[in-house]
Amino acid sequence: MMAWRNRLELILHPVRLRLILELAKGERTVDDLHAAIPQVSRPTLYRHLKRLEAGGLVRVTGQRAVRGTVEKSYALVPEHLTLDQATIARLSREEHLEFFVTFLNSLLGDYARYLAARTTPDLQADGVGFHQHVFYLNEAEFQEFVRALNQALLPFAQNQAAPGRIPRLFATILMPLEITSHSEIALGGEKDPHEDHHRTSDENL
Repeated sequence: MMAWRNRLELILHPVRLRLILELAKGERTVDDLHAAIPQVSRPTLYRHLKRLEAGGLVRVTGQRAVRGTVEKSYALVPEHLTLDQATIARLSREEHLEFFVTFLNSLLGDYARYLAARTTPDLQADGVGFHQHVFYLNEAEFQEFVRALNQALLPFAQNQAAPGRIPRLFATILMPLEITSHSEIALGGEKDPHEDHHRTSDENL
């Protein structure tokens, strides 16, 4: 298996990260991937898929003849996409930040594509929301919160693609908040710590 630093460099490339996110939904052909990422040419997709395959992060699951060419299906190799705790512990602050910025850029790209696909986006009708909330939890309460959240999400996370089902992105950021006083929870010290950053309806998490 390749060194963890090389794996990080493979994963953190914007095009390869987008491919990984698409393949996380299931097996895909290059045509499928190009339909999901039309701004990236097929030759470029092939090139990055080969890099991911050579790095052991993606595997070919099948192939068939289509119009005189061979069409391959690709899938992730999940165990090679996970960094163990020992590897994570070796990351520098800069590398941690690089991971986080890549995550945020991926979210930004998804939101930009959502907006670009609609002449007049209707956030409420589409169930779109992005929120910020501060919880005061001791360690036992925090573990209970994580278990409850996982239990609530698990039945829906197991849904398979089907007619009428829309793929909906649910992203989380969870971390201790470093503050010097209660009034400094939000930037500028003006925001109520329990006020959502943006809410489109009372039903959105």
